[in-house]
Amino acid sequence: MRKLPVLVVTVVAVGMLSSVNVALATPPSGQFSYTEHGRAEQAAGATLTIPAADNVSSSYSIASGGNTGWRTSTGDTVLAVTKGTLGVDQAQGCASQDVAAGKAVVVPAGKFRLRNAGNEPAEFNGVFFNLRLGGPSPLVDGATEAAPACPGIAAAVAPTGASATDSARGATDPYLHNVHPGHGADSSGTVVHSLEAGKDMAVFTYVLQPGFSSGWLVHTDEMAIITKGAIAIWEARDGGCKKVEEYTAGQAWAHKPHRHMATNDGNEPAVVRLVGFNMKHGEPMPVFGSNPDHIDFTQAPPEDCPRLR
Repeated sequence: MRKLPVLVVTVVAVGMLSSVNVALATPPSGQFSYTEHGRAEQAAGATLTIPAADNVSSSYSIASGGNTGWRTSTGDTVLAVTKGTLGVDQAQGCASQDVAAGKAVVVPAGKFRLRNAGNEPAEFNGVFFNLRLGGPSPLVDGATEAAPACPGIAAAVAPTGASATDSARGATDPYLHNVHPGHGADSSGTVVHSLEAGKDMAVFTYVLQPGFSSGWLVHTDEMAIITKGAIAIWEARDGGCKKVEEYTAGQAWAHKPHRHMATNDGNEPAVVRLVGFNMKHGEPMPVFGSNPDHIDFTQAPPEDCPRLR
C-alpha cells in the first residue's frame, strides 16, 4: 500500500503477451514514468456516477484525533484507505463506519465528515466527482457546516489535522463524451461505473514523454485527469485510424472498457492522473508493458487501422 517513487522506464516490448497474440499485438513504445498512490479493495458494491463537471483526485492525511469537519459534497466520493483507520460519518441515515487500510468505499452526495478513527495517521486517496468548476479543494478548503442531529455522532468541532498532497483537478468534457457515446456516456456526458465488491481500485500518475504510444489496449472502468500536456485517443473508424478525442491540461475523461490507443503527439510530457476500478484483488499496480488486470496490452490492432504508432 506504500507510495512508490517515480520510476523511469523505456518500453520496448511486452513480456507477458501470450504466444498467440505476440505477432498481432502492438505493444507500448516510448518513454514514461509513474508514481503509485495506492490500491484498495472495494468494500461493497456501489454505483459511481461521473457527470460532466470538475473532478479532483488527492492524497490525504488526517492526524491522530483529527477530522475534516462536516462538509456537503455535490457528487459521489471515492475513499481508498492506505494507512490507519478512517471514520466516515454521514448525515443521511445518521450512518457511521470505520474503514480500515486496504479498503475503499463510495460515499454518495450529501453531508459527511471524515475523522481519524485510530492512533496513527489515517492516509487515503480521495476522488471527488461533480464538483463546481473552479470551486474549493475538497476537505481542506471552504467552510464547514453544522453537525446533523444524529444520536451517537458527536457535535461539530473545528476541522484539524487534515492535509492534502498530489492533487489533480480536471473537468470531463461533455462534447467529447456526447460525440463518442460508445465509451459509456449518456446524452449529457455522464458515465456510470458499477463497482464490484471485492474488486480493487488504484490511483497512479503517469508521465508520458513526447512520442509515447500505448499500443492497442482495453482497460477496465476508469477516469483520468490531464494536468500537463495533451493526450490523443485513437480508434478504428470509417475504414481508417481516427483521432476521436484529444484531452489537454485541465480536462478529464471517464471511460468504460473499449479498444483504443493513446499517444502523446506533442512536444512536452503529458501528465495523467489515472484511477482504475474493478481490478482483480491483490494484483500488482498497473504498469505499461506488464499486461496487468487493468490494462490488457494483448489486443490486436483493428483490421482497418493496423499499425498506427
